[in-house]
Amino acid sequence: MTVVPALDPALLPTVPPMSVAEVLDRQDGVYWVVKDANSVFLWVNQNFADLVGMSKSELIGHQDSRAEHVAHDKEVMASGKPLLNFHETIAVPSKEGGMVNVDIVTQKGLLRSLGSKEIIGITVCFSLKDPVT
Repeated sequence: MTVVPALDPALLPTVPPMSVAEVLDRQDGVYWVVKDANSVFLWVNQNFADLVGMSKSELIGHQDSRAEHVAHDKEVMASGKPLLNFHETIAVPSKEGGMVNVDIVTQKGLLRSLGSKEIIGITVCFSLKDPVT
């Protein structure tokens, strides 16, 4: 199979060409979030939106309401060091209509301003500790 170079630098040379956001939306079992310094969602992948039972538009532009996760965001930004392989829980809607805690393994990285080392937010990537097969 020949991979054709993408004409648009915002696209990856996949067949057909896809943006990084499109790839992250289609990544099985991985949840992505980008938040600003106040834990306001700047971007989420479709997996995350589906997991928490909300649309991307309902999340983006709104502050994360999960106090424990926001506290971890602040700790990571204050330390200037990523948080890797961190085991925590997230409450998600259950099929029965309530909420259920699921165990996740999280990586939190620092989002830096373009062209500087200023920390302007956080990136979050996680997977379920016990993925559903």
